[in-house]
Amino acid sequence: MLAVPPGYASPIFPPAGIAVACMLVRGSITLPWTFIGSLLLNVWTGYSVSHQLDETGSAAAIVIAAASMGQAVVGGSVLRRAIGYPAPLDNSRDLSLFLLLSPLFCLTSATLSLAGLSTLGVVRIADLGTSWISWWIGDTLGVLLVLPLMLILAGEPRPLWRSRLGSVALPMLLFFAVFTAIFIRVSKWEHEEALLEFRLLSQQTTDKIRAGLEQQGIFLEQLERSFSSRAPVSRTDFRHLVQSLLQRFPTIQAVKWAPQVESPQRAAFEATQQRDLPGFEIREVDPSGQQRRAEERPSFFPVTYVEPLKGNEHIVGFDLASEAGRRAAVQATLDTGTVTATPPIRLIQEQGEQVGILLVYAVHDGSNGTGVVAGALRMSTFMAGMHAPIASAIGVQLVDLQQGKVLHCDFVSKPSSSSSYSNTFTFGGRGYRVETVPTAADLEQHQRWQSWAVLVIGVFSTGLLGALLLLGTGNTRRVETVVEERTRDLENVNRRLEIEIREREEAEAALRQAQRMEAIGQLTGGIAHDFNNLLTVIGANATMLTDTAQSDAMRRRVAAIMQAAERGERLTRQLLAFSRRQMLRPEPVDLRRQVDEIADMRSPVLRPDIEVKVEMPAELWPVFVDLAEFQMALLNIGMNARDAMPESGRLHVAARNVTFDIDDPRSGGLVGDFVAVTLSDTGAGMSPEVVARAFEPYFTTKEIGLGSGLGLSQVYGFAQQSGGAVSIASGRQGHIDYTVSTSGGRRAPCGSVQCDHLRTLESSRRHPGCRRRRRGRPGDDGGLARDRLPARRGQRRPCRVSGDRTGSDDRAGVVRHRDAGRNERSRPGPDLAESPSRVAD
Repeated sequence: MLAVPPGYASPIFPPAGIAVACMLVRGSITLPWTFIGSLLLNVWTGYSVSHQLDETGSAAAIVIAAASMGQAVVGGSVLRRAIGYPAPLDNSRDLSLFLLLSPLFCLTSATLSLAGLSTLGVVRIADLGTSWISWWIGDTLGVLLVLPLMLILAGEPRPLWRSRLGSVALPMLLFFAVFTAIFIRVSKWEHEEALLEFRLLSQQTTDKIRAGLEQQGIFLEQLERSFSSRAPVSRTDFRHLVQSLLQRFPTIQAVKWAPQVESPQRAAFEATQQRDLPGFEIREVDPSGQQRRAEERPSFFPVTYVEPLKGNEHIVGFDLASEAGRRAAVQATLDTGTVTATPPIRLIQEQGEQVGILLVYAVHDGSNGTGVVAGALRMSTFMAGMHAPIASAIGVQLVDLQQGKVLHCDFVSKPSSSSSYSNTFTFGGRGYRVETVPTAADLEQHQRWQSWAVLVIGVFSTGLLGALLLLGTGNTRRVETVVEERTRDLENVNRRLEIEIREREEAEAALRQAQRMEAIGQLTGGIAHDFNNLLTVIGANATMLTDTAQSDAMRRRVAAIMQAAERGERLTRQLLAFSRRQMLRPEPVDLRRQVDEIADMRSPVLRPDIEVKVEMPAELWPVFVDLAEFQMALLNIGMNARDAMPESGRLHVAARNVTFDIDDPRSGGLVGDFVAVTLSDTGAGMSPEVVARAFEPYFTTKEIGLGSGLGLSQVYGFAQQSGGAVSIASGRQGHIDYTVSTSGGRRAPCGSVQCDHLRTLESSRRHPGCRRRRRGRPGDDGGLARDRLPARRGQRRPCRVSGDRTGSDDRAGVVRHRDAGRNERSRPGPDLAESPSRVAD
């Protein structure tokens, strides 16, 4: 469709761009396929033109395929070296190199191919220049247009090229389609203009052929008038008459007179003619082409006179009625009285297979009798006379329409429907078609370059448009990449800011909570200190009253006083623990050895339906704590977990080594090495509001009379006084983790023991300066009115629990609760502060 005459070379050759793109994208693995594809294409092209494939055509196809493969190697290698691969083609440097290098490496195929074709004789030396330019431009434009489209289909980087499908490929294809439509229209206009003169010549040729045949008819009409005169025409008269006419009609090969001879008159007619021509007889041609005596038939039309006689002697006596075509023409002219033409025949006087026709005209009632005059036309000679002046411009073919037989043809190749012209006319009772085609010389002479220029400009403009679109999309992609990177950076900064803001808010909330707890602790500690002094006086006097009591009733009242004092002492101790003003005796403790005691909490505190699991890893560090207070803290948490699981549940106790850095968000302000002990239960959990107030003294969610609200306060005070911290975390499904962490060091590791039961912790340590007292088990109410044995005189009085704040400079533990936060929940069960039998040593 894009081929331009006369050589029909394409101004754009897309396979050149495909081959270079394949070499650029996939490398040398594509070269065999490039060779095979080019070979098949050129074999098909050669066969479609000549309808045969000879050695020369095959050699030409191989030469072109090898040159195409060589150009793909050069083009792909040059582009890989110059712009690299993957090739985004998104900057002016790479695009400029692509536009400059493409015309250079496209010289390869044009030069090698035409050199080989010239050697094979396929291309004339005179046509090398034009063919080379067309070839080179076609390959160059094919690379400029098709290579970017191929990269969009399969190029790397894939995301970039895929994104260019709508922004680059579609505009390029639409732009090229517009120019292709313009090219087709301009080419058609050029073709029509070039064929205008050709059609005029074709029409003139048709008119000239018809006029030539009509002149032969006029010749026969003039001859018929001579035979229709009164005077008979002798052989000599016929010769003189015809010779003068032949000078006016030189295309006639022979002129004949054939009278009608009835069968009974045959012998007499032959005898009469034998006087002038010895051996004359009426003859016919047998199937082998040999003449023989004519068979009997009702009438004969033997050739009696013929001019020129020389060379036509053998047709004298030939019966025109012996052959069907001639007989039909003779009968037609006798019936119509007009000049009639025979179908295409081989003339008797011809030795070869030249085609001719015989024009016959009837003579009625002449001096020589009834008969026909005939003129023999050799069509090649006749058409040569008609066609000679314009033979360099057009080729002519004359066809008999009734038989479809070609009377004359000088076409070099089969004409195309777009460039051929045909016209028909009728003569001598038969129809004829004249077909004409322009010659290559005529097309070259009338060649116009407007359409070729339109296509070249269109393709080159499409390539430039593609380059601009590639540059624009490349810049857009880079800007989008920068924007995405900046957006990600801003998101990261914003996320960090949000985290810092949240951490700051949490820190501020924690600070406010700590200040609030500190204020409450100072108030509680002062009250507990003074209250403890009062209890000391009450306890001492109750002891002395025991020694002087005279009756059992008095002794029971004194015992009740002492029991109430002991309960007040426990309450005071919890308040002092919360205010961090109790006396602590920290010492190194190996928690592995405390596994059994931790598990023993189950007996006095937990129910049998609660499963207990204790895990202490072998690498656990030793801790530095007051063991009795540490066990009390664990006991308080255990009772809180028990109340949260009224039916059944699981309590898991685990310890692990932790190290906090200064910026560690999990540290809670701690820095250094610690051992975290976590107690996890499967209870109901705490709401965030309850978690926020869980460590406040006297805050409880239990029903009135079921809890004092000091259990977790003791844990909080112990952790703070020991240099650690405490926290509560509540899960979404009600799961709570209690974690008690104590100060640890990287010393000899402890082992781990797992236990299924949790029993009450009992301390065997004594408070210095105090007499040993029994530590009651939680839940043992006892009753205030329970009888007590009176103390004897001289017995050591209970030591006073000092309200002074003591503690260790060593880093203490952290108590961390990671469950649905709760303080003392509204479930039945004794609190540590509610256990009446708990007596401090």
